[in-house]
Formats: sequence, structure tokens, C-alpha cells
Amino acid sequence: MEMIKVGPVGRTGGGSIWDEKGRDEVVGILVSYSENTIESLQFLFYENGNLVQSDKHGSNRRENFSAVVFDYPSEFLTSLSGSYGNNGYSTVLSAIKFNTNKGSYGPFGCAKLATDAKHFNFQIGNHRLFGGFHGTKSRQAVESIGIYLKPIISSMINLKDLRVKDEEEEDY
Repeated sequence: MEMIKVGPVGRTGGGSIWDEKGRDEVVGILVSYSENTIESLQFLFYENGNLVQSDKHGSNRRENFSAVVFDYPSEFLTSLSGSYGNNGYSTVLSAIKFNTNKGSYGPFGCAKLATDAKHFNFQIGNHRLFGGFHGTKSRQAVESIGIYLKPIISSMINLKDLRVKDEEEEDY
């Protein structure tokens, strides 16, 4: 089964496309941001027994910088949220927050939202469905972001419990 592509949100027609499909074991995230812009994102993945750093997606500016390091392998991404809007030049991500099964990181970026800001919230859940990131970037900022989800497989669903519910419903 193919992965499910969710998003991107933000400016989708314009910047350079970036894609981290299939890179599902996130160990860390490097976030550069200013008051109203996510300037860049860079990811650290665990692949084939090695730590692998992605390309930097966005600007080389570093007004503010945060390194998010997960307690890998027991900590994993469960949701991604934030906002996007016009920073005076173009539509960019203005804030981003990463939630895991053990806590949250952020929000990074804009504390006070512009009047045109739009919010996004990608809920992944606790089933390790995360399958990678994708989006667009310019030389100044991250313009959009989305995620990939792995397909739900039958071993994730407790079929025994579903059958019991069906039998209970038939008794009524």
C-alpha cells in the first residue's frame, strides 16, 4: 500500500519542493525561526543503523534556533501543528509545534498571530503511522509543510474487540 500524503499547508505554489517520504524514524528536528517566520527545518533520522541528517529546508538565517532531540526509539511523533500567513513578503509558516507520545516541543515562531493567519493540526496518534515530511521552501523561509502517513495494517486493529461489539449489537 502507498503512503498517504497529507497537505501541504501554507504557500503551495511557488517555492522549491522538498520531500522526506519514507524517512519515518525521527530522532531530532532543528528549527530556525524569527518572530513571524519559520526560517528553516532540518531533520535527523535513524536509517539502517545510522543517524542521517536531512538537507536544510529554508533559509540560512538563524535569528532563533532550537534543537529538538527525541528519546529515540521510545519517543515518536504523534502530531504536528502550527500556523501560516503573510510575513510581509509572502505566505510562510509562522509557527510550528511538535507533539510526541512523551511531550511537546514548541511552539516555535510567532506568538502573536497576524490577522490573516491560518492554523493547521495534523493528528497522527499513537500507532507510529508517521511516514515522513514534505513541503516547499524559499531562500528566506519554509513556505509549507505536510506529512506522510503509513497505511493502517490489520495488526493495528483489534478485530476480536470489533467482533464482540458486533455480537453485542445483535443481542439488542
